[in-house]
Amino acid sequence: MNIIKVLQKRLKINKIILATKRRWSWKVFLVLAALILPASFAILPYAIHLQNAFSETDTVSTMGWEVLVVNTLVNSLLIISLGGIGLALANRIGLGLPFIEGWARRDPLLYRFRTIIAIAWVAAVAFVLTILFLQKVVFGPPMNAMFEELGISIPAEAYAPPLYGFLTAFSAGITEEVLFRLFGLSLLAWLGGLLFHDAEGRPKLAVLWSANVLIALAFGAAHLQTAASLGWPMNTLVVTRTIVLNSLGGLVFGWLFWSLGLESAMMAHFLTDVIIYTLIPLAALPDGETERMLATAGVVAVVLLTLLWAGRTLVTGNRGQ
Repeated sequence: MNIIKVLQKRLKINKIILATKRRWSWKVFLVLAALILPASFAILPYAIHLQNAFSETDTVSTMGWEVLVVNTLVNSLLIISLGGIGLALANRIGLGLPFIEGWARRDPLLYRFRTIIAIAWVAAVAFVLTILFLQKVVFGPPMNAMFEELGISIPAEAYAPPLYGFLTAFSAGITEEVLFRLFGLSLLAWLGGLLFHDAEGRPKLAVLWSANVLIALAFGAAHLQTAASLGWPMNTLVVTRTIVLNSLGGLVFGWLFWSLGLESAMMAHFLTDVIIYTLIPLAALPDGETERMLATAGVVAVVLLTLLWAGRTLVTGNRGQ
């Protein structure tokens, strides 16, 4: 028995098993589309703020709100279309959105959602601590030396307000999980499952992990655009750092997707970005040293208290689960 199975048993994390070859549900698709549409627009404040910080011209004045809205709407329709394809493929191989599907069938799994939130929060905190450690110990020193050599600095204006960060977390948690997990991972798992599957048509575990690794790498590579927008050179160090740090999260989100459903991956991704783009800025942005210390203490207290709640939830389990 591997370490993941041991943790699942001790923490009472029971895999959510969906049937294979399920029928298409318009209710599920419409709920998914209703999530994607506002999520696509939610990232605009952060994106505009970041672009303005590294550009001499105002993004809105240059492009105009009409162009921004139309471009975002087209992107959202593309994500919705790919999400629909991913949903159809997921239905074939026993993956999907169990909580939304349960609601559509009037057989909700709400009694398990508390556990999903707890798992997502623990995963988010663990992932953020991991990338902070890697950044501090592995990537930070050579990156700082490179920035100093090239004269690269990040202007103070580049740090977005925490509210913008929260909206970004909401956007990425939905749109990126639909693109990379629901569509990308489901597609690769379905293709691999054509050759290697069990009696019910589910892809073998090796297929799921192979698909997860490939999609996680693609997920990491997709963040290179953000690094480039910061004015970082696309050299070996920057590319490796960007792909490694983001791919680690992709692996976790992928495992959550096939074990507990897309909602758990969305929640973990959302909470991870809340820590990075909302809680950390809340602690770092105050001007005075005393204010920063108080803000940091408050953020740490919130994280610790919610971790205690999550740990208790996972150890004791949910009533009715």
